[in-house]
Amino acid sequence: MENTTLNRSYQDDGIDLYDLWLILKKKKTMIFIIVIAALLLSMTYASLSPKVYRVSNTMIINQIYYKDEVEFIMEGEIIAAVTNLEMLLSLNKEMAAQLLSMQVNDLDEIQNIKASEIKGSKMMRVDIGTYDKTVGIALMEALPRYIQSTPIIANKLNMRVEVMAKSREDLEAIINNPMREMKLSTNTVVYVPSIDLFILREKYNHMIMMIEKIKKGELVSLAWKTEPPATHYGPKMSTSIILGFVLGLFLGIVVALFMEWSDNARRTRGFK
Repeated sequence: MENTTLNRSYQDDGIDLYDLWLILKKKKTMIFIIVIAALLLSMTYASLSPKVYRVSNTMIINQIYYKDEVEFIMEGEIIAAVTNLEMLLSLNKEMAAQLLSMQVNDLDEIQNIKASEIKGSKMMRVDIGTYDKTVGIALMEALPRYIQSTPIIANKLNMRVEVMAKSREDLEAIINNPMREMKLSTNTVVYVPSIDLFILREKYNHMIMMIEKIKKGELVSLAWKTEPPATHYGPKMSTSIILGFVLGLFLGIVVALFMEWSDNARRTRGFK
């Protein structure tokens, strides 16, 4: 007897899918109206919201390695510089505008800026979300100069220039007078392999090239000229319609179940 009562109680408390279907069928008109309303709202939002454009480019590091030379700017440092710039744009647009040589009003058009490493290469992809394509392109073109002016990277580059300038002077002295350190008499004949001088000249030219790139601010550059996006990437009408339909359907089902529960509760308590 007790088991029968428990089973009946369990069945009464359980959810009957057929009863659920009947409830939804009875409230189908209301559910349909809610879905249509949600679709209209989502479509209106997509139509009236400002269009966001994505300006993209690839950033490369123009540092040339000589044999086993260790790279002095890492991809992670550039990504960190871009991330810090995004934070600066949200905290202090005036300072960001000064560093980028841009107008504060223009930076108000920037929604976000992201940089990510391209696996298997020494390049980074940069994406700028903007309400104004022209401003997005201007910010992209200003990034290489800004990155090389950030304190961490600028200090590393200055130290590198000092070291290479000193090494260049030493190499130049050796190339101009290979016998200088030997202190031999002028009539002494010494064989100096040409390949050694060739290597020294190669390293000397490499240092000059790198020093020039750093001083001109050309160590970090964009892979190609930044092109304006053909269309906006958000908010997309198709995505808004799908979200509106799903949310409207969910809300309609919840409202239908709540109304059915409310009607049953009133009937149970003797209310009409």
